[in-house]
Formats: sequence, structure tokens, C-alpha cells
Amino acid sequence: MLIELALTGKFIVDIVKRLRSDKTFRTLGFLIFVLILVGTMFFWLVEHLPFLKALAYSVGTLSMNSPYDHAVTFSTIGVVFNIIYIFIGVGVYIIFVLEAGKTIISAHEDFEKKQAEKKALKKALKEANKTK
Repeated sequence: MLIELALTGKFIVDIVKRLRSDKTFRTLGFLIFVLILVGTMFFWLVEHLPFLKALAYSVGTLSMNSPYDHAVTFSTIGVVFNIIYIFIGVGVYIIFVLEAGKTIISAHEDFEKKQAEKKALKKALKEANKTK
């Protein structure tokens, strides 16, 4: 349990490091931020949802997992905006999540490689001590 928690923290750190160093990934992150901001502002100011519900609806819509899809009735402009928001945002969101997943997989492979190297070194030291 503790190892999984530590690995999760490490993966988040690795994603943040990649956001700082990889221009393409940083651009995707910025686009996601802007899309969530625009969606939240629209649903909050135009459709008069409470701010947190507007934020949850924006994030949920991009992740194709909106918890509010049956509880909200939109105006015509809201429906049109939502359609455009989905077409633009879902693709960007999926690409960002896939890239973040690649970062996590790479970090996990590096972690496993280091663990295997430590284990091999420990075994070699143990064998060297036996032969003495």
C-alpha cells in the first residue's frame, strides 16, 4: 500500500517534470487548462450553474464521464456550445491522457529497471562475500 502511494507521487512528479521540459506536452497541458477554464466560465456565466458544478461539468464532459448530463437543461446556445466543446475538447483531453500515461509507463519501467539492478548488485555482493 505504501509503495503504491509513493509510486503515485513519483508518477505525478514525473508528469510535472515532463510538463516543464517537453514543449508539446506543455502545450497540451495548457490547452486542457484553457478548455476547462472556457467551459467552466461558459457554464457558470451563461448557463448559471454554480461554479463547482460548472467546473465538474466541464471536466466531466472532456473526460466523457459527466455526472451532470441528466440534471442540467441547457439553452439553445448552451447546447451548441456543448457540441463544439465536446468536438474540440475530447480529442485534446485524450491525447493529453495518453501522453501522461506514456510518462507513467516510462517512469515505472525505469523504477523496475533500477529495482532489478539493485537486486542484481545485492546478489553479486552476496556471492562475492560467499567466495571469500
